[in-house]
Amino acid sequence: MTETVIRLRLNQQQLELMDRTIASGVAPDRAALVRLAVREYAAARKAETTAKPNDLEPVR
Repeated sequence: MTETVIRLRLNQQQLELMDRTIASGVAPDRAALVRLAVREYAAARKAETTAKPNDLEPVR
């Protein structure tokens, strides 16, 4: 897999939220947390694009 560099510009509140999330044990550091978030986002997007139209309809 090729490596992609992502540059984020976060404000103080966003950094504090990341640090609290890291402190809770979700990821060991900021870079790992960003990698996790990107993977989860990509998986969700893939699921959206591969879902059949009826899969997205609410259950009645």
